[in-house]
Amino acid sequence: MKKKEKIALVIEGGGFKSVFSAGVLDAFLMNKFNPFDIYIGVSSGAMSLTYYITGQYKSYFSLSKEVSVNEEFLSYKHAFSEQGYMDLKFLTEYAKKNKPLELQNIKDSTENKQFYIVGTNLDNGEAVYLEPNKKTIYRCLRATSSLPFFTKGKCKVNGVNLMDGAWSDAIPAKSASDFGANKIIVIRPHPLGYKLDGLSYLSLLAGYWWKSKPHVSDNFFKEKNNYNEAVDFLTKKHKNIKILQICPDNLLKSGVVGTSKEDLIRDYHCGFKKGIDFLNTNFL
Repeated sequence: MKKKEKIALVIEGGGFKSVFSAGVLDAFLMNKFNPFDIYIGVSSGAMSLTYYITGQYKSYFSLSKEVSVNEEFLSYKHAFSEQGYMDLKFLTEYAKKNKPLELQNIKDSTENKQFYIVGTNLDNGEAVYLEPNKKTIYRCLRATSSLPFFTKGKCKVNGVNLMDGAWSDAIPAKSASDFGANKIIVIRPHPLGYKLDGLSYLSLLAGYWWKSKPHVSDNFFKEKNNYNEAVDFLTKKHKNIKILQICPDNLLKSGVVGTSKEDLIRDYHCGFKKGIDFLNTNFL
């Protein structure tokens, strides 16, 4: 007997680059495409995913445009404050006021489904798969985006200090398989096959900063290996898993922690077109 298809949607993070993912997801929303049983989002990818789950067309894109030029969110003036260069507390309050999530839709849309947001445990460096609800969703989104140095760097959820999920499971396709998916659609804000070619300055600095906690420090020092292994999993032939990727053809213009409105608009429309192309090729 053929095994029942269980489809997962996995969204990689990428800061402002996630407008590409939002474009893809808006193409899905416009075509009422949501066959998914499992949703997993990382960092900014988790926020774009959440607006998709709640059915809020263009909300993530609009929010990104607004905060990209807001000095209360991004400013070197408060780089050494408790909140850091990127003030996630401000982002949360701004989103609640101007682009609030339709919280009831989270419950309705994920009933009998699995919805995970990835964080990294700051005590042991392991990935934590948060299961958000109406009460915890904003806290979970802050946790998965808590970059060392650029933000406050940590956020407590369920009594556990967490940081950005990208440091423990940047592209959680294997995790989707472990959760039972046999068909996985992965949205990445990088060209197909993109890998890291070295250790970033942020990883190097953070690795030494957390040297008193070797399990956490290792995540930073092994960033390249861990990330590239995740990419290899996407391209590897699997016996009982089908993986489809949606990626831009070229490097996006938007940066991770800074961008211009023009670049955001260009990258969003790139994602929207890729989403339409994907549906036309595979589902419509």
